[in-house]
Amino acid sequence: MVICEYLNETQDGYSMYADDALVRARQRAWIEFSTSMLGNAWQFLNATDQVIADSKRAVFREQLERIESELSLGPYFSGAEFSMVDAVYAPVFRYFSIIDASVSEAIFEGLPRALAWKAALAKRESVQAAVSSDYAELFQNHLRQHSAILAA
Repeated sequence: MVICEYLNETQDGYSMYADDALVRARQRAWIEFSTSMLGNAWQFLNATDQVIADSKRAVFREQLERIESELSLGPYFSGAEFSMVDAVYAPVFRYFSIIDASVSEAIFEGLPRALAWKAALAKRESVQAAVSSDYAELFQNHLRQHSAILAA
């Protein structure tokens, strides 16, 4: 985040944070929330033990439910403008576009705003360009090499 904020402050273009201090504070709070969420998602995705996988999937789902109630009508977190919040969550959601669709669909079931947000981020050119074209294959290989349950 330090690097992201540095780039945001020193590069030309629009700021990835809101001008309003209260909205900006809210954005930063959701960015902080993403740290825990990414950790739980990563532990779920890489789990080699079914009990751990189930536990981390449940916690990740609870976090998605919390986000669902905060999301705007989209397409992005705060509405029409792509923000730092979106940039932070895009990598988390990318994993769930790579794994088995039935697993991902179950996690996002009943969360239409989170699902729409995930889809909008996946379509965004800057999000797509953030990884190499073989990223999905590399991630699947990673799961297999670590004997993750989801690699099966």
